[in-house]
Amino acid sequence: MSLCLIILTLAALHPAPGTATHACAHRGDLANAPENTLPAIRSAVEKGAPQIEFDVQVTRDGHLVIMHDSTVDRTTSGAGRVAELTFEEIRALDAGSWFSPEFAGVQVPTLREVLEVIPETILCNVHLKGGVEVATESARLIRDMGRLHHCFLACNRAQAEAAKAVAPEIMICNMDRQGGNRTAYVDDTIARGAEFIQLHWGQGTAGLKEDVARLHAAGVRVNWFGAQEEGLIRTLAEAGVDYILTNDLDLCLRVLKEVGGNATE
Repeated sequence: MSLCLIILTLAALHPAPGTATHACAHRGDLANAPENTLPAIRSAVEKGAPQIEFDVQVTRDGHLVIMHDSTVDRTTSGAGRVAELTFEEIRALDAGSWFSPEFAGVQVPTLREVLEVIPETILCNVHLKGGVEVATESARLIRDMGRLHHCFLACNRAQAEAAKAVAPEIMICNMDRQGGNRTAYVDDTIARGAEFIQLHWGQGTAGLKEDVARLHAAGVRVNWFGAQEEGLIRTLAEAGVDYILTNDLDLCLRVLKEVGGNATE
């Protein structure tokens, strides 16, 4: 990649906070494919999601796999805790039939496989599940794949510290929500110097515009979890939220296009 192209790519990935509101495909395009699988990730990429969120865990034998729940029960043909199963055991499971026969035989992907199908022009919201081991190994893989410029870790303080011990420049989304108190959460995120924060529906939207402005002034980009309703998406865009995590990517992309956000070109 030429130097000019790298500069343009970085500028597109890191616009000034508050430039526009964009969609984030939560666990991929989960309305149209089984969550946290390669079909869901590819669909989000093809539809032009500027950010894609997915969950990472560590198997018993140290492999990084994409799975939201602590067990495989809900989204695969198997049963048991991810941390207590080997990679071979998890890989043998059907992670698609529960969603639709069309996806029969889809496997649980690895972090490497997911990163390989997401272009470097799309932000990767890597949500860490578990302890510090997943942070250390995820940061190492992201660093070794040369993906630090478009991947950030959504994690707690201990995980962030472990990740930065491996890759000091890795971006962090502060997920320590300070007991649901948004003011304290905002203060803590700014004090830590995190690049992202993830506000959420449980904290309400009263005073949101002012909190978003304070975060933007400190250089923090604002993610919001989550929105599947047109009215809420419009409210979040008006408040200046940078990225909206959504389970309905098609709706979110359409509404944001109407309000002038989600520029993907």
